[in-house]
Amino acid sequence: MRGLPLTDRAAAHLTRITGPLRTDSRFRRCFVADQVNTAGTTAATGALAFTVLGIGGGARGIAMVLLATMVAGILAGPMGGVVADRFPRALVISVVQVIIGLITVVEATLIFTGRAAVWNLAALAGANSAAASFSGPARVGLIRAVVAEEQLSEANALSQLARHIVLTVGPAIGGTLVATAGAGYGVGCNAVSFFASGALMARIHAPCADRQPSTMRADLIEGWTTIRTRRWIWTCLIGAGIMIPAWHVGYGILGPPYAESCLGGAWAWGLIASSLGCGMALGAAVSLIWRPRRAGWTNCLGTAALALPDPLMAAGAPLAAVMAAVVVAACGLSMSVVAWRTAIQQDVPADQQGRVSAFADIAEIGLTPVGYLLVAPVTDAIGIRATLLMCGIIVAAASLAPLLSRDVRTLTLVTAGPPAVEELPGDPDPDGVAPDLSPAPVGKPSP
Repeated sequence: MRGLPLTDRAAAHLTRITGPLRTDSRFRRCFVADQVNTAGTTAATGALAFTVLGIGGGARGIAMVLLATMVAGILAGPMGGVVADRFPRALVISVVQVIIGLITVVEATLIFTGRAAVWNLAALAGANSAAASFSGPARVGLIRAVVAEEQLSEANALSQLARHIVLTVGPAIGGTLVATAGAGYGVGCNAVSFFASGALMARIHAPCADRQPSTMRADLIEGWTTIRTRRWIWTCLIGAGIMIPAWHVGYGILGPPYAESCLGGAWAWGLIASSLGCGMALGAAVSLIWRPRRAGWTNCLGTAALALPDPLMAAGAPLAAVMAAVVVAACGLSMSVVAWRTAIQQDVPADQQGRVSAFADIAEIGLTPVGYLLVAPVTDAIGIRATLLMCGIIVAAASLAPLLSRDVRTLTLVTAGPPAVEELPGDPDPDGVAPDLSPAPVGKPSP
């Protein structure tokens, strides 16, 4: 390709980048459904957090809502992984979207009628998270079912890029909507997006992976064994299990009160959230143009960038500096997400990806409820700014620690392969059953 003229090289790159969208209409529907849902979510930017602050819940109230979200996700996660591997994944996602839409309608009704309280918002957030635990694992396997192996990195990066382009602009609009019209309108728009996304997902035909009948207990043991025998997975999960709680405490819990007291309120938090979307979109674009083969390095260095915003907030930095730090942090996170997800899709058997993804999600957030419970006593003891600084240090250390493992340092991805087959006018139903694309092992040494 290096010997080709510049225009030909650009055309070749464009063909590679857009391959997943051109070669399968099922991926296109999945792609559009995700963006519809994301657009609705941006309309509710900060709605729950500022509703809790508006009813006097403060940082403790936000922590309770997030705690309910995490606990419900942890409890429902294993079942979600089993269901994702047993049933057609697009159907699972469609049903879950409708359920979450109904829960969100109840949430909006409570806000509109003035009956919202920390306890009922926390309960609804928990129900929402429990339902989402069934769709998250299904999404990972669904992409693998409709996209060829050599295009997985592009498919994941395209999804990330489009989603976070929406998140770049949306939160500022959503934050303004919440600040001017009220949180109920933002939550209501979000509910509509879930119903629309569910309708689109229902039209995707992607049968579940072939597998032998087994009990739920056997399914759970098999998923756990798959993680246990892959050192690169469990090593990275240990680091993520420490890093993610620190990120949620610093950015997720202490960020909104910091924005309210030091930066001007909901509109400022909306701009910070837009910066997060901008950085995520930038990272996805980089992953499309430059496909890093060293997935372990990309994952660890990318997540280490999340350590930047907390120390700046601890130092009382102005809005522009915090936004810049969030852009860099999100760019690194986006690249790590693409590398991690592609590695899972390539290295884990297709009929186990739901369970492995579910267990990975649980491992990543398992300690987060502990962090939420410690927010109040720690901030009372050392203050918000010292807590933010401590969170930044923990994020950096936990993100880089997995690189001590050789399996992580040498983890590589399949990034080249034969070009995908285009849909031809005479082809049979393009939405039919996908060809057998059993994942090849990721290029890494044996433990």
